[in-house]
Amino acid sequence: MRRSLVLAVGLLAVATVTAVASASRAKRSPICTRGLVTVERDPRHLLPLTENPIGPATKAALRHTRPAARPQVTRADLATADHERGGGAKFECGTRVWRRTVVVYVTLRRFEPSGSLSESVFYVGRFKDGYRVWQVVH
Repeated sequence: MRRSLVLAVGLLAVATVTAVASASRAKRSPICTRGLVTVERDPRHLLPLTENPIGPATKAALRHTRPAARPQVTRADLATADHERGGGAKFECGTRVWRRTVVVYVTLRRFEPSGSLSESVFYVGRFKDGYRVWQVVH
């Protein structure tokens, strides 16, 4: 009984430290809902999209996922044209960011048929070092 209690307390301590460490690495952007939205990169540094941003944006989303999850891009569109998730970029971070964002939908085939685990949505934009995911939406 005592041993299991010590083990439970130890596991709780490890979980707490891990959660605090993860939260401290979370990035915020002051333009995204007054700094309350977690982002991968600060979208204030987004550059205008190139003429055909879908290809580079999908590659960036795939780079952001683990190959072991067997990712497959199922859809990608400009945030200005995406009626499901595109408006979220405008609502959270403003019109300028919205116009410079591509929404990429990825299915993680390893986790199918679970809808929640197998579906990912990314906001991708162009930065000085190329197209990168700036927010994991789902």
